[in-house]
Amino acid sequence: MSKTMKNYCHVIEVNEETRVLQIYRLYPDNSRVLYTETELPKMTFDEDEVGFREFAKTLGENLLTDSPIARKIIGIN
Repeated sequence: MSKTMKNYCHVIEVNEETRVLQIYRLYPDNSRVLYTETELPKMTFDEDEVGFREFAKTLGENLLTDSPIARKIIGIN
C-alpha cells in the first residue's frame, strides 16, 4: 500500500523569518512528507480581516480535503 493510502496526521509548521506555512503528512512510522506550503498573508488581521478569513478558510479546506477520513465523512471522493 502506498503512503498516500495509509492513515496519517498533519503537522503544521510556520517559519517566522520567511513567513511560510508548511503542512506535512506525518505517517505512523514517524516519516514526514511535505504536502503543501504557502506564504502567510502580508497584512495582519486588523489590517485585512477579510483576507485573513479567506486564508484561514483555504487552509481549513486544504486540511479537510487531504484527510481520507474527513473526505469519507463529508462525502468527498
